[in-house]
Amino acid sequence: MKPKTYIHLSTDERDILAVLKSKGHSLREIAEILKRSPSTLSRELKRNAPPVNTGYYLAHKAQERADRRKRESYGRTRLKSDAIRRYVEEHLRLGWSPELIAGRLSLEHPGLSISYEAIYQWVYQEAPYLITFLV
Repeated sequence: MKPKTYIHLSTDERDILAVLKSKGHSLREIAEILKRSPSTLSRELKRNAPPVNTGYYLAHKAQERADRRKRESYGRTRLKSDAIRRYVEEHLRLGWSPELIAGRLSLEHPGLSISYEAIYQWVYQEAPYLITFLV
């Protein structure tokens, strides 16, 4: 069984969606024309419609919103909690590996968790002064 994949709408598809929507076509009709699922178009309209529901969809504004979300998705902080950052830094300085830290954190502090991969990413991207402590 082939896994489902989701491909975001292109700028051209957003333009066609905006024009056909403004002409009163249903999502099913538009989906057939674009060879897309109606749920994909519905999701697009919910995500990228104007913040105040005014009943219209502007393709260029929708593209800007989609591009901004994509850009911002790469800039997220790896370790959001100060408690987790302190715990990770303290235990790296003690010589613990990221794998051990990730495993022990949730045992010692129920409700807190982090993956060892997130620890590595955090160290390399946001705390390079800790690289020398990586085991």
